[in-house]
Amino acid sequence: MFSQVSAQLRQRADRLLSGQYDWLAAHYVYPLPLYLGPSRLIVRSPDEAVSMLCLLRAAYLERGVIALQPRVTAVDLPRDGRFRVWVDWHELAIPAEQSRQSSVIYYCRTSGPGLRVEMVQYTRLSMPELSPHFASLALSA
Repeated sequence: MFSQVSAQLRQRADRLLSGQYDWLAAHYVYPLPLYLGPSRLIVRSPDEAVSMLCLLRAAYLERGVIALQPRVTAVDLPRDGRFRVWVDWHELAIPAEQSRQSSVIYYCRTSGPGLRVEMVQYTRLSMPELSPHFASLALSA
């Protein structure tokens, strides 16, 4: 299971950087609670998710991020098809001093051939400056 989760996260990273937002949004369960440090947002629909993913990708590209590398640090044993995944995301950028890292806990469930994310909790934000922008997107929708 560990290698499957790692492979799916690498695929999601590649799809985010290539702008495949609809594919990514289809792998979340809505409404999706999103914890950004002490702040909480509710992403209510795939359209809201696409808006946030678009903003995130634009911020990565502006900073020169060329790759996102997930490092899965732990995976829960599934209970009733649900489990948590702890991930450190390494953002590789040019110039190198723009590289950052975030830490996330994904609350997942198995669904057909893949996993779906039911909740996201950032324990370390690489771009805390985006939190207000995400909040305004959620409020405007």
